[in-house]
Amino acid sequence: KLQFLYFIALYPSYAVMAGPAAEYSSKIEEEALTGPREKIRFRIVTIIDEETEGLGRWISEILVTGVHEAPDKEDFEIVGETKFLERAGRGYLECCRPERHMDTTDDVVLLVVACFMDGMSADGKKEFLELKTWAIADPMVTIQAINGKNGEHNYWTRKLDIKIVQGNLATTVSRKLKGIERRPKKSSKTTHLEPQPDQLHHTPEQHPTTPFSAASSSPASTPPEPPLSLPPASHPMEPEPANYLDLSVDRLSRLCESTLVRLRENQREHTMKIGIAGDGTQEGVQEDQLQDNLDVIKKIAVETGCGMKVTATKKLPKGKVCCEVLLRMDSEDTYIDMRVAICGNVDSGKSTLTGVLTRGTLDDGRGLVRAKIFNHKHEQDTGRTSSVSEQYLGFDANGDPVNYASWDGDSPSTTQKVHKLTAKELSGRSAKVITLYDLAGHEKYLKTTVQGITGSVPDYACIVISANNGIQRMTKEHLGLCLALRIPFFVVVTRMDSTPAPVIKATMESITKMLKLPTVRKLPYLVKNEVDVVICAKNLKNDKITPVFQVSNVTGENINKIINFLNISPIRRDWASLATEPKELIIDSTFYVSGVGTVVGGIITKGTFKVNDSLFIGPNGNGQFRPVQIKSIQVKGLDVHQVEAGHDAAIALKKEKRSAVRKGNVLLEYTPKAPPMAYREFSAEIIVLYHSTTIKSKYEPVIHCSTIRQSAKITLFDTDLLRTGDKARVCFKFLYRPEYLTIGAKLVFREGRTKGLGTVTGLRNPTTKEWMGSGYDFEPGGTGPSGGVVPVSSELHADDDEKPV
Repeated sequence: KLQFLYFIALYPSYAVMAGPAAEYSSKIEEEALTGPREKIRFRIVTIIDEETEGLGRWISEILVTGVHEAPDKEDFEIVGETKFLERAGRGYLECCRPERHMDTTDDVVLLVVACFMDGMSADGKKEFLELKTWAIADPMVTIQAINGKNGEHNYWTRKLDIKIVQGNLATTVSRKLKGIERRPKKSSKTTHLEPQPDQLHHTPEQHPTTPFSAASSSPASTPPEPPLSLPPASHPMEPEPANYLDLSVDRLSRLCESTLVRLRENQREHTMKIGIAGDGTQEGVQEDQLQDNLDVIKKIAVETGCGMKVTATKKLPKGKVCCEVLLRMDSEDTYIDMRVAICGNVDSGKSTLTGVLTRGTLDDGRGLVRAKIFNHKHEQDTGRTSSVSEQYLGFDANGDPVNYASWDGDSPSTTQKVHKLTAKELSGRSAKVITLYDLAGHEKYLKTTVQGITGSVPDYACIVISANNGIQRMTKEHLGLCLALRIPFFVVVTRMDSTPAPVIKATMESITKMLKLPTVRKLPYLVKNEVDVVICAKNLKNDKITPVFQVSNVTGENINKIINFLNISPIRRDWASLATEPKELIIDSTFYVSGVGTVVGGIITKGTFKVNDSLFIGPNGNGQFRPVQIKSIQVKGLDVHQVEAGHDAAIALKKEKRSAVRKGNVLLEYTPKAPPMAYREFSAEIIVLYHSTTIKSKYEPVIHCSTIRQSAKITLFDTDLLRTGDKARVCFKFLYRPEYLTIGAKLVFREGRTKGLGTVTGLRNPTTKEWMGSGYDFEPGGTGPSGGVVPVSSELHADDDEKPV
């Protein structure tokens, strides 16, 4: 017998509540006025097989106990005892459909608990999806999927609190049952709705077909629809309509399946449009039909395991409107992880802005909030960040921040209670987590800032500019880094409450002038309302525009727009496809934990890491890699069995000394027949952003590439010397030890105020001394095949005291 995990996750993507949705939304207010609702009567049917019998009986027992002990237990009544149906070669649908039709009352909901194990066969998955599709046609059926994972870490070995499992399960089920409760009672065994009294005078032409019902002029006389079957794998995606009120059950079912596919393709987020055709034409819907359309989309969101948020609404002529709705998958075992680097000149308000966003309280103008962000005491004494501070902003599936004690869509206030969550609590409550990297702004900490930008793999960057100080030298330095690494960025102008209008005007003009330089070529877009927020969030990923926010950390002006902007902005990389590639983790921190051993932390850039996996770690001082095994994995303080690309994880290693691991090492796929190699010499195509005189061979700058930071010697090939703005093909040789590099990796080199960027085009085999790879051609001020934008630094630094030659 396979041992099973305790309850691992309630998969919302399989959780189904089916039935008419458009009619019951208007009854919520009426029910609130007429008194409490009557009890929800339901009975439990659990489908098990030989492998999942123990799991099903255990889950059913704690479910019944959880419902009886829940705070809202008075709202529910369990009818009869739990019935266990054995699959034994039959499908899920064949097991439970007769149970539904044996029920002679219309007010008893059938709760189907379907248990399965990891590694379900293709036939099993098809059977389960058929059960889900059948439930769409029956408004009094809801399904709760239970996944038990094979493995050694079951409930008894982990010794977790059964009350937590019991409460989570009861809460999830009660939410589904309450959704069914608000539906009108059925008067017959048909799956179609009877017309409501206020609808009887409408003709079919005047009133569209009710959502989730068949297209018929006499629903009461229509025989029940047979259970819907899933479309084949090659079935085309169902196009999304502009109006959701005239959809048949069959098309709505296909639309739910297509929405699931779109959610997976878009990494758990998808935007649905009301009143907008497939070609982008704004057809609009009547304003009184908008809520009905939203009710249908809400139903789709529930069936696909998502939350929903209306991101923007636009009024059109003739009383019509259109809007966009964001769907986000809600899962208790994973979340969307997005990273944003906060950079800018010293004293521009970066730490204060980070604190306001993550703590939910406004600043007092004297450093109240930034003190909660600093890592070291000397930072609090000086008021200047000298390290990389990692802060988190979480959003639930409905787009509301979980950091704040309360959220009404407006900016935080000075009276709001500070709600500090641990990383573990925040990740457990969030469907999307924004990691904000507060970077140093002072010039003497530039190497730390470069390390933070190159090593954190940010999706976006935020350039913070003080309205009263304007653009400074380090502002241009950080802007140049974002351009060099092709990181899309947005600009936040702070201190709008204390800066005179003429100074604000001059600052905005200088920002516009800088963004329109030929070497920057960005379109500045001043964000004024929520529609602008949506436009900027959808276009920033393409790196064509630069949103500009004008905020105040003291009064809270426009802070809510930044929060909404971060909420709806998509992640930039396709981590789902990268998770299928060979494993790679970039180590950016190492530490020792008593009783655990050596722990390494970093961004997983490729593959999926699991407990007990064997990997290569290195390189050491001689460029060698050695095998190592994973002992345990944590993501934001939460123990997990596996973690995929795109997450920042801490991995405990078995029998590994901390002194043998350093920043710049990597964890790679274990391939004994073809072990990875470290390289001391490599070629690159570079651009000199700034140098006060000339660069010649044997020049020794510091190389920053991912988490690598080491001095290297330059050998020029095409020319004898380089000046500001020159591009060339050069060879670098590390001075101290080999490093792990890949062709196409972006690098930044610096020495004092000298700055440059490049792309690795070739690697020299340390054994055979042969070169691998080829060079890339860069166009000045353009984009090369490696994806690097080439700014000419002389224009960015034209106003500096030291003029470039």
